[in-house]
Amino acid sequence: MDKIDFTSINTQAADAASLMPSIAGKKILMGFWHNWAAGPADGYQRGQFANLNLVDVPKEYNVVAVAFMKGNGIPTFKPYNLSDAEFRRQVGVLNSQGRAVLISLGGADAHIELHKGSEQPLANEIIRLVETYGFDGLDIDLEQSAIDFADNKSVLPAALKLVKDHYAGQGKHFIISMAPEFPYLTSNGKYVAYLQALEGYYDFIAPQYYNQGGDGLWVQEANGGAGAWIAQNNDQMKEDFLFYLSDSLASGTRGFTRIAADKLVIGLPSNVDAAATGYVIDPAALNNAFKRLQGAGHGIKGLMTWSVNWDAGINRQGVHYNWEFRNRYAPLIHGEVGEPERPGAPGNLQLLGSSRNSISLGWGVAGGVRPVEFYTLYRDGNAVARTPTPNIEDQGLSADTQYSYFVTATDTQGRESLPSRSLSARTTGGVVDPSFPEWSTSQRYLKGDGVSYEGNRYLCLQEHTSNPAWTPTAAFTLWSKVLLERHG
Repeated sequence: MDKIDFTSINTQAADAASLMPSIAGKKILMGFWHNWAAGPADGYQRGQFANLNLVDVPKEYNVVAVAFMKGNGIPTFKPYNLSDAEFRRQVGVLNSQGRAVLISLGGADAHIELHKGSEQPLANEIIRLVETYGFDGLDIDLEQSAIDFADNKSVLPAALKLVKDHYAGQGKHFIISMAPEFPYLTSNGKYVAYLQALEGYYDFIAPQYYNQGGDGLWVQEANGGAGAWIAQNNDQMKEDFLFYLSDSLASGTRGFTRIAADKLVIGLPSNVDAAATGYVIDPAALNNAFKRLQGAGHGIKGLMTWSVNWDAGINRQGVHYNWEFRNRYAPLIHGEVGEPERPGAPGNLQLLGSSRNSISLGWGVAGGVRPVEFYTLYRDGNAVARTPTPNIEDQGLSADTQYSYFVTATDTQGRESLPSRSLSARTTGGVVDPSFPEWSTSQRYLKGDGVSYEGNRYLCLQEHTSNPAWTPTAAFTLWSKVLLERHG
């Protein structure tokens, strides 16, 4: 079709979130990130995933896929608990570290229905999301009936080609990836149409080697040459499953379509709560499979996991999974010799007080192998001050203005930690209304209570105790906005 005109879409000023870091020639460790709050027992074994800010995702995950872009008609995306500006700032933090953030389209429960003629509206919406949030690409994660529903197979690739060409014209590389369930990658599988339509455009494919139960592949070489069916849920033959399925995809044999090894990423669950089946019990199985693939001439691109939130989650007994997937496999992807250990990110960043021209902040002491020498305060993404103590007063600010903060810790050898969680705070000086104090966490609110949040006023709809996920902008069942415009 004709080239789409994107001139009606506003382009953000250059900032860290506009970088679109390259993954060319890099091994990747990719993790999905949940754009919704954890429930009490969401896991397959009744564990609970962790609520994470993007900036809390460990640095070893150099590709993060935000789940999900979806919805009736033209699918879209909105952060569940952050303002657009704060979400973009967090994407910019990852981009400044050389990490890519993708928007993932679909998901297991998504009904995606695209029809011919929707190429332009879909491409426009993808561009809008990129310009609003700083996304560096799009991951196709259509499942079940959504894969070949309506005209999805033709409309989605056509729109993505237009988007990729649009950014190529700006000297940027828009990443295109896919995360199909592996049975859809047989020679006549449902995803073959996407591979063919996006040949030369997609950057990598991360098949899901999980949740398929007894699905697998026939391997004639197995069982002493007598052949064997190796199923995805056969834990005793996990190493063989990982090797032979990856070898089949990389070479286009055993009934599977070919994906070049340097574009192939193995997708695995972080733990037993993240998927019904597919968890690799013994990490040696994956390490050995990688060695065998390398020996067969298949230097694959990396690993994907569902999900970073589950990697930081807890099991049903409340025991933390403690980044098991990252700890096990980051050395496999990035090499055994990593950078020296950095301090832990400062915790519990909180507002201590504010005035017309200053904001006071405090946080927990950071720990690490070496002593912390100083903390760095970042305001709106820029370093503005250093302090040897876990508190600071940021001065010289404008009255009645909102600012976003995070802090890092730097040790005696100059190694800086990952950022703390972010915090928004506002100076005083505007019209003060005691009926609408600033919203805060861990606060008991009664029906009819008023609060101010991000420059707007809200009324409480039902009694509750606040938590970081239930901000007035996110928890629309708890809060109703009473001023439509920002005040001040």
